[in-house]
Amino acid sequence: MPIASIRRRRWSPWDALLAEDVELNQPMVPPTRGRRAWGREAERLLGFLPDLRGEVLSWAGREDRLFIELRLSGTLRGKPLAFRAVDELWLNADGWVTRRDSFFDSMPVARAVAASPGAWLAWWRSGLGPLTGRRRFQR
Repeated sequence: MPIASIRRRRWSPWDALLAEDVELNQPMVPPTRGRRAWGREAERLLGFLPDLRGEVLSWAGREDRLFIELRLSGTLRGKPLAFRAVDELWLNADGWVTRRDSFFDSMPVARAVAASPGAWLAWWRSGLGPLTGRRRFQR
């Protein structure tokens, strides 16, 4: 399912996977906890990159963990933006995701934003950046 379709619906496929108090760690945004926090972060990201799509490239599981390699792509001010990420999902005995650690090189995203001054206001308004100052103002 495209990430953008999550935005259009109140329920998302992630709801069937994430524990209520899931711990979420990823580059470029502060660590968060809970399904609602996941929803807010997804809304911010899709507000900035509304056509963002994720493609699963590979996956592997071992014991209580699942690793998913993704290619994320979208457009920023009409220019293509793509990067790879690996999500490590920690599962409890009931199969709920209790922790998600996402790993990716944030430099391609930061460079694309820095090279596109027309995107700076949307970046700021999305709540994604600049991180510390923007988040304080939102509260």
